[in-house]
Amino acid sequence: MSRNRRPWVVLFGCFCMGAGFNMYLIAPASIIPLFAETFDIDKATAGLSISAFFLSWGIANFPGWLIMDRRDNRHLVFGGAVVFAAACVATAVAQSYTVFLVARLVGGATGAFLWTANANIVSRVFPGSRLALGTSLFVASGPVGQAIAQLFGPVLANAVGWRTLFFVPPILTVIGVPILYYAVSDPIRSEETISMAQFGRTLRYPTILAVSLASACSFALFLFFNSWMPTYATEELGVSLAAAGAAASLMPFAGIVARPGGGWISDRIDGRRRPVIVASFVLSVPLIVAISVVASSLAFAVLMLLTGASIQLAIGVYYVYVSELAEPGTRGTCLAMVTSASTLGSLVAPAVGGWLIGNISWAAWYVFAVLLGLAGIGLALASPES
Repeated sequence: MSRNRRPWVVLFGCFCMGAGFNMYLIAPASIIPLFAETFDIDKATAGLSISAFFLSWGIANFPGWLIMDRRDNRHLVFGGAVVFAAACVATAVAQSYTVFLVARLVGGATGAFLWTANANIVSRVFPGSRLALGTSLFVASGPVGQAIAQLFGPVLANAVGWRTLFFVPPILTVIGVPILYYAVSDPIRSEETISMAQFGRTLRYPTILAVSLASACSFALFLFFNSWMPTYATEELGVSLAAAGAAASLMPFAGIVARPGGGWISDRIDGRRRPVIVASFVLSVPLIVAISVVASSLAFAVLMLLTGASIQLAIGVYYVYVSELAEPGTRGTCLAMVTSASTLGSLVAPAVGGWLIGNISWAAWYVFAVLLGLAGIGLALASPES
C-alpha cells in the first residue's frame, strides 16, 4: 500500500491525538471537589472549566471551516498540537482560577484541528466500504481519553496532586503527530475551493442543520453524565471519589465499543445512518430515568455502562452522515459544522447541569436530560436517509 494512504497507520496517529485531546477535555470532571477547594469556587463555577473548553472549540471552528477546505490538514494538526501542549502545561501550573480558565480556553480552541481536522483526514484515507467503521474508530478515541481521565484522575490526584493530571494529555498528542506525517506524505485538503456563497448555503442547509442539532443533543447528554456523575455518586450514593470516578469512567469506556459498533451496524444495513441515530436516543431515555431512581452503587455502575453505550452508539455515525450529505468541496465545512453543533451541546451541558443541581435539584437535572433525548429523536426522524 502506498505510504500516501496507509489508513490504519493514519488512524492510529489521529487516534492518539484524539485521545490526548479528550483526556484534557474531561480531566476537571473527575477532580472537581479537589480543584474547587484549591481555588475556593462553587459547583457552577467549577463546571465552567469544562464549558469554557467547548466555548472556545466552537468559536475556533468558524474560521476552521474555511481553513480545513483550503490548507493541508496535516500542518493544521501540527500547529494545533504545539498550542495544545502549551495550554496543558499552563493549566497544570495555574495559580488562580482565572489563569486556569484562560488556559482551558486556549486548549479548547485547538479542537478545530486536533479533532475536526483529524476526523477529516481519517474520512479521506479510508475506502467507502469501511468509511463508517474507520471514522467511528477514530471517534472512539474520545471515550478512551475520557475514560483514562475519569479512572486515573482521582488516583493521580491522591498520589501526586491534581495538577499532575494535566501533564499527561500532551504526551499522547505528541506521539500521534509524527505517525501521521509518516503515513501520509501528500497534502490532505479539499480538491475544490469553497466559495463564500457555498459556505453560506452550507450553514443554512436544513438537512445538515438537523443532523448537526441531533449531534448536539447526543454530545450534551454525554457531557451531562460525564461531567456530573462522579459528584452525583459521592453526594447521593455516598461512595468515595475514587470509586465514583471508576463508576463514571464506565460511560466513556462503553464508547470504545459503542462508537465503532454504531458505524459497523450502519455499514451492515446498506449504509443507512438514521436508524442508528434514532435507536441511540430511544434506548437512552429509559436508561436515564432508571439512573435517576437507582440506589445501589452496583446498579448505578451497570446503568452507567449501558447508558454510555446507548448515547454513544450514534456519535461516530454523525461524521459520516454529514460527509455523505455535503456538496462537492464542502466536506470539511460540514464536518466542522456538525462538530460546532456538538461543541455547543457540550458547552451547555456542564454549566446548565451545575446550575440545575445547585439551584433546583438533581431531579431537575435528570428531567432536562430526558428532554434532550426526546428532542434528539425528533431531529433524527426529521433527517433524510443519506
